[in-house]
Amino acid sequence: MEFFIPSLIAIILSAAIVMFVLPRLSPVVLGVLAIVFLIISVQQHYSFFSTEYRQSTWQMPLMQYAPYVLLGGLTLFLLFFIVNFIGTGSTASAAPLQSMNAAIEKVANQIPTIADATNSIRNAVGMNGRAPANNRGALGSNAPKNISFSRV
Repeated sequence: MEFFIPSLIAIILSAAIVMFVLPRLSPVVLGVLAIVFLIISVQQHYSFFSTEYRQSTWQMPLMQYAPYVLLGGLTLFLLFFIVNFIGTGSTASAAPLQSMNAAIEKVANQIPTIADATNSIRNAVGMNGRAPANNRGALGSNAPKNISFSRV
């Protein structure tokens, strides 16, 4: 029970930092903080477990296979890269693109054009191809009337 309260406080404190402090920091500051904390944690981990690393010997016989494992992984990576870069000659990926283009053309042919839309509006208003009648001047009915200037 004595370990529950301090760990609960640590979780609540870290959640508060994540919710309220970290979103206000810039990505550069967050990246630098992540690198700093990674370096500190690796150094602390290695100093804490250095004796276990020195006494661990089960992996020593595997060291003679390390170059072959590395070369095998590199070879597989290069083979997959070359196959994906050059391609296998399959046209299976072209079929969805063609059907998608056909669907786009079908939809585009059904969409009314701007001229159709404006013509339907003009017909609804009753203009039928005529220019709008504007006999009230540029300002419409808000134009001032009978303005006279006096000389002083």
